[in-house]
Amino acid sequence: MEMGQLTLSVRVYGSFVVANRKERPGRCNADFEGVVDLERRDAMRVLRKQACSVSSFAQNGDVVTTSMGSTDWVVYRDALLVRAAEREHFEATIMEAGAPHANDYDRFLSFDLNGAHYIFTDMQARALNFLFICAVTGDPEQRGVQILGAAGSASLKLSYLFSSRKGWRDIVYSVSGRRGYYMLEPALVVTMRVGA
Repeated sequence: MEMGQLTLSVRVYGSFVVANRKERPGRCNADFEGVVDLERRDAMRVLRKQACSVSSFAQNGDVVTTSMGSTDWVVYRDALLVRAAEREHFEATIMEAGAPHANDYDRFLSFDLNGAHYIFTDMQARALNFLFICAVTGDPEQRGVQILGAAGSASLKLSYLFSSRKGWRDIVYSVSGRRGYYMLEPALVVTMRVGA
């Protein structure tokens, strides 16, 4: 998905400096408007924090930055978009090459992330795999009841399903502003996607 496999973009407008990567400084455009791409680290920050300020973007080989003395552009998660050409490339190459499947949950039975080791039951791993599939197909935020259903759990809450495992909240986040919705830690999505 977002992390190195699918480039996320945003529409910006206002005073920006546009420079070719080889030539600096660039020209200031007081009325700039366009769709620009986020660097991978900035995309991860926006996905995790819901909103954050970004000072530099990419567009057709150029670097687009906020003009000197102006404040950085605040990118909101809800404003993120995927350019049509990027989505087509993703679907034609990455999705077909190794699209994850509901039966591939074994990767979540035992894994390492950020120096921590995690072990989960089959049902818990199915829940994590469901969130992973949703993330790589562009719909990372899922209702708890859907996650439980995909896992085959009769639990009423996600916390009940994971009650036997400490640290599960380090990799499954509650979505800010969307009660009852959860998403997988973006770094875990990247790790599992690379290892697939």
